[in-house]
Amino acid sequence: MPIAGGNFTTTVFLGDSLTAGYQSSSLLDTAEVHGWAPLVAGQAGFGITQALIAAPGAPSTLVLKSVSPLTIATASGTTTGRDNPSTQVTDLAVPGAELNDILNTVPVASPATGQEQITQLVLGFPGLGLGQAYSQATYAVKANPTTIFLWAGSNNALDADTSGMPSSLTSVADFTTQYTALMKELTTKTTAHLVIANIPDVTQVPYMQAAATILAEYSQGTGYPVSVLSGLFGISAGDLLNPEGLAEVAAIVAGTQTTPVSDAGVLTAAEVITVQQRVTDYNTVIAAQAKSAGATLVDIHALFASVGASGLTIGGYTGTSGFLGGFFSLDGIHPTNTGYALVANAFIDAMNAGFGSKIADVDVATVAASDPLWPPNLGATVSASARVPVGAVRGMNAVLGHGR
Repeated sequence: MPIAGGNFTTTVFLGDSLTAGYQSSSLLDTAEVHGWAPLVAGQAGFGITQALIAAPGAPSTLVLKSVSPLTIATASGTTTGRDNPSTQVTDLAVPGAELNDILNTVPVASPATGQEQITQLVLGFPGLGLGQAYSQATYAVKANPTTIFLWAGSNNALDADTSGMPSSLTSVADFTTQYTALMKELTTKTTAHLVIANIPDVTQVPYMQAAATILAEYSQGTGYPVSVLSGLFGISAGDLLNPEGLAEVAAIVAGTQTTPVSDAGVLTAAEVITVQQRVTDYNTVIAAQAKSAGATLVDIHALFASVGASGLTIGGYTGTSGFLGGFFSLDGIHPTNTGYALVANAFIDAMNAGFGSKIADVDVATVAASDPLWPPNLGATVSASARVPVGAVRGMNAVLGHGR
């Protein structure tokens, strides 16, 4: 029987970097507090404990040094770890987690990979010191929650962006099996109401750049026709390039690379369609599981699509989903403070409509006014050729295990 929503006495959050409050290539305390989860908790009046990571974050956060010329650097130093290692978190989301990780991956005492390190930071304290090592789902069950927020599956699709290879996508059959198993764990072992979000179109993020735009820019800069550059680079209109692909294009122009852009740097037009269809298929699974469980479904896919199509107008300024357009942070994948505020409102609006709560929306204008990445606060106009820096996202991809 479906569980009525609105009881936030004991609430937990499950998911990946998007629910952890990851921003600008880092899990960092001063950014985490602007994530959608603490915003929802604040508006609804319940407590949340996050895995707050000391500066410069894990991995070290990206820093916008200058808008013109565009200069983005990685913060120096190494984090000392959790600000609150003796406190059990209720935001259990682990950056880089895929569906299977939420159900089964536990922290280890001696992490070897970036993904193991970030898992330990979130899930390992204080548990490992007490001889406990649980997955997100197991922690959730043990908490005996009244409400569970679940936003999962984005990383199962995002691997295609970072690897340039749709073959890295989780099959629909495996996604169905894993999501069903996760939902069974949460619905049969708790009496919580579930609030579940679907997956955005991972091809429509500024981490990915339209080949048509890149070809036009290089044509204007070099004087060569687009047709010539298309053959030289091995890309066509309709393709999307990730930061690795953009770096390869620059190397070809500089004469330091003599081969076309590698498969790892580009999604062809046909591959883009494959990825988008796979996200649609994943969301069909999520919708069916939400309906079966009597859960509240949050349409994040529609939110991201709306921002992409129409932008976001706040205080008379219209931001965009482009790089440094106001919605996405410096890594081109995760939202800004303003973006997360919009995500929070999508959750709040779905809950108000779904089970009659009367939770006030986040005041997005107030958030934007103090958001350092909201364009009017940048102090200069962003160049149309601004792109996500390849060196910075390599660190993010290594830590999050993308393309694994």
